[in-house]
Amino acid sequence: MKLKHITLAVAATLAAPAAFANIAPESVPGVVKIVLSGATAPDLFVESAVKEMLDPATLKTYRDNATSLAFQHRAWYGLAKAGIPGVTAGTPILFVKRSKGGSVWGVDPVARASRIESIDFSACAASGVPLPNDSNRVYDYVCPVKGLDPDSPNFTNPALNNGVVSDFGVSDVSPALFKAPYNVEFGQSELSSSEVAKLTIKPVNTLIMGLSATNDVPLSTVITRADYGNMLMGNIQDWTQIDPNVTGNTQVVVCRRVNGSGTQSSYNWFFNNFPCESAYSGSQAPASMGVNGGGGDNASGIVGGTGTSADPYLIDPTAGFTVVNNSTSGDVRNCLKNAQNHTDHLIKGDDGNYYKIKFSNSSAPFKAVGVLSGDSYGTENGWTYRNIYGAGSFSPATQTGSVGATGIAPSKANLLNGAWDFAVELTMQYRTANVTNPQGDVIAPLTGVKQAFADELIKRAGDPAKIALNSKKNVYAALPDYYNPYANPTNEAHVALGSHKGNMCKPLVRKY
Repeated sequence: MKLKHITLAVAATLAAPAAFANIAPESVPGVVKIVLSGATAPDLFVESAVKEMLDPATLKTYRDNATSLAFQHRAWYGLAKAGIPGVTAGTPILFVKRSKGGSVWGVDPVARASRIESIDFSACAASGVPLPNDSNRVYDYVCPVKGLDPDSPNFTNPALNNGVVSDFGVSDVSPALFKAPYNVEFGQSELSSSEVAKLTIKPVNTLIMGLSATNDVPLSTVITRADYGNMLMGNIQDWTQIDPNVTGNTQVVVCRRVNGSGTQSSYNWFFNNFPCESAYSGSQAPASMGVNGGGGDNASGIVGGTGTSADPYLIDPTAGFTVVNNSTSGDVRNCLKNAQNHTDHLIKGDDGNYYKIKFSNSSAPFKAVGVLSGDSYGTENGWTYRNIYGAGSFSPATQTGSVGATGIAPSKANLLNGAWDFAVELTMQYRTANVTNPQGDVIAPLTGVKQAFADELIKRAGDPAKIALNSKKNVYAALPDYYNPYANPTNEAHVALGSHKGNMCKPLVRKY
């Protein structure tokens, strides 16, 4: 029996150079293609897990050929290693990760089995050179893309959409949170209860969400959960309502994310009680910039422009309370930086229109709060993470607070023991029943090698050992669903004591 396994392994290794020299991996006989779509935050964990599961001697790497920072597709191709339950060693695996548009892309296209844009492996070109828009990383091949996304006019036409179907998805929060009207992306509808029921949802790890504010907000200002939440709701529109000693521009500026963002959904959950409301407590709407030229909750409304890139809609933050709906976390960070530096902030809204917030209308900084996860630490520029129920700032990089800081800090220790309870559980999900997609295809549930590979990746993506090696380890923790925090020193430092079981509407249950 051992001799047979050794023979098969040697045969697979000998076959590898010829098979993997092919620039089009989909043409390799017996290849299993697995597509994961959704949130960008876990990309490093996903990549680490995939590479750990594939033989490095056979590994090839792929990326889309976008020349800007807007690249969205990566892929890894190799022979499966031994030790993956349900996957025969030597099986050719093509693993594709699609990162676009936030967490909802790890939910809706999976539940509805929609065709989406993906890498066109038939037209790749050899690369092997550093790509400056991706931290100078080197890929073996760069490739064009094919297929259409749900926001394309010909999306449902099977003759015009040659995209792929996600096998499973990843989201910053559970699919149960993506409900209308506040947590569904522009122009889309929420999943029905029957659609959600066809998903198997598994927690992966947990991530600190942050309270961020520009440097013009004094460190002496005490911020409570009610304070922050009511600024996000628009109930508090001036900082003097919180701290009567502030001066300068005292109007509140909110740098939030667009609907459908997992980060925004997490804030709506924690501060607005949406969509976990009960008949007793209810929920509150988050303040919004508005779309299609609507001023939304901004004090100024739209004061000019036509919404084009050359003539964006104009919003004047000097008029009072101002809300900015940003499409990415990078946009939120820039919104905070620009508010502090009183320089204009230009964004493309999720409605396709362009908006410019005229921070330059003032000669003084603005006091803004942001919607950011702890994963943005290290990028602080004109803003800091703040403590809750107290004063002062906190640096996740050094795990230290400002002099005289009070309250609860967003520290790793507080994440592990549950004291910092504004943390969300990243989940991965796949279909467990047949689904007829918008193009008319009947897509079977995830089974066999694909499911086995996905299940093992889900477990490994949340491994505390991976968190220990990650540059952002101070804001992540593994979950007790898979790992015992007291099993070894690594676990104790990186496994939380409690879990929401992948559903943020459930209470945090301490397991250890």
